[in-house]
Amino acid sequence: MKSAVITSIMSFQSIQRYNSDSNGQDQRFDLGKQEKFDKNIPFTEILRIAIERRAPLISKTSYVSEEKPGAWYIKGWDQKVAYDEIKQRIEENVELCKHRKRFCYLIKYD
Repeated sequence: MKSAVITSIMSFQSIQRYNSDSNGQDQRFDLGKQEKFDKNIPFTEILRIAIERRAPLISKTSYVSEEKPGAWYIKGWDQKVAYDEIKQRIEENVELCKHRKRFCYLIKYD
């Protein structure tokens, strides 16, 4: 199992963390396929799944209420939106202080 994870991890160039998110519920910037995961799953497991799928974005929402307890999301593994477009959108959101209670990891692959 460890060698599979190491091999998978070696297939990307960089991971950058932002204190924002790509789009929230904005349907005009749909990253395509996404899957929700329990907030208590360790980041290393979420990262492993994202890399296996070659997903460019991992997001984590924060606790709002019992109905919205926060979660991990893996987004965009069907490559509907290019890496540079996702990066630009996130950096715009950071500048505009949007989604400040969330954070995300943008993954660039080889």
